[in-house]
Amino acid sequence: MIGVRPALVVLLCVAGKPAWSLDWSRPWQVPQNSAAASAVAATPAASDEFAWRLLIALLWPAHARTGLGDPDAALGAARPCVWERWANSADVYRDDGADPGPWSAVVAPRETSVHRFQAEELGRLPNVRHIVAGRMQALRDPLEHSPRLVEIRMNEIAFGYVRKRGLYNLDGQIAAVAAGVPIEFPAGAIEVKANWRVIAPSDAPRYHTLDVHLASGETRLYGLTALNIAAKESPRWFWASFEHVDNATRAGGEGWLLPSRDRYACGRTASDCDRAPAGIGLDQNLWRHYRLRGTQIRYLDDAGTAERLGNSELEAGLQESASCMTCHSRAALSVSDGVPRRLEILAGPGRRGYVGAPDPAWFAALGADGRPLEFRSLDFVWSLAQAKPRRERSFGSGVPLK
Repeated sequence: MIGVRPALVVLLCVAGKPAWSLDWSRPWQVPQNSAAASAVAATPAASDEFAWRLLIALLWPAHARTGLGDPDAALGAARPCVWERWANSADVYRDDGADPGPWSAVVAPRETSVHRFQAEELGRLPNVRHIVAGRMQALRDPLEHSPRLVEIRMNEIAFGYVRKRGLYNLDGQIAAVAAGVPIEFPAGAIEVKANWRVIAPSDAPRYHTLDVHLASGETRLYGLTALNIAAKESPRWFWASFEHVDNATRAGGEGWLLPSRDRYACGRTASDCDRAPAGIGLDQNLWRHYRLRGTQIRYLDDAGTAERLGNSELEAGLQESASCMTCHSRAALSVSDGVPRRLEILAGPGRRGYVGAPDPAWFAALGADGRPLEFRSLDFVWSLAQAKPRRERSFGSGVPLK
């Protein structure tokens, strides 16, 4: 793989597009400061630039010891990215509901196998199942039978909050709701959701790749096809969705049903110009084949129309009714007679997504017995729905509310 040295990235950024108060001098460092938050809210173009600034920091090759971006490495080098060294949600929300331990315990490198991915967990968690043709479906035996795999990871700030508040199991979440203490992740918390597909070896130079080892002894080649990013840069988070350019015409896929919006890469041309930004180090490596599908920092646009943002891989089947922010606003928990319940992800018989400003009525729904259920926000973090009860506890069939 061909990489771009950090010094060149800096020079190109300085000579290229306006920085919108973003610091591009150390592109391997994840931006986590008030200036970054201000830039996100400044203009639509600034929001899209921040998405690329954040993405490059997450894609930077990770230092083997620290897991942070390695300033001596080249963007596009054939090694794990920074986000791949973050905590996997399967390690945070353990099957026995136990404390996952310190950060060093959940980021220890391990063999690339089924344990890296969410597919087995999704079979037991209807609220976070994979979306196929607009329906929530479990992914069974993913390494042998699924052409794609999904994983969710969180950075140290997000992990630290989950552990400190005891939110890694259902008992801790119920206690938080009962105590009436708001769940509010700190600034700088980041969570990503990635999608991998089986690819042909001939396509490897155009993808960030991963060799997955099957139980049969076979090694299967996967390519990264999509990455959604949620960053706590405002009370409602910052949302960005990226996809590999092949997704638009991929056989067996549904294509891009919503136009891409990248006002940073496209400049004064139409925002769906279908190109990566120039001058930020992507020109000579594999990452030039990835596109920003859009960012979201509000529910409604200036005309009062519901904003939509959907990924053809991670929101397959409901792209046209997808809103990252609205969907995640429904990450909430209610407890009735000790039984926890969650809101649905999809709406109505048509199984469509939710868009627009949240409806207060969502959070004061009625249970099957007609009794009121007061839902408390989980601060837009749907991965908390993966939490299990402590092994010695059971909450019956109350999770999730269907």
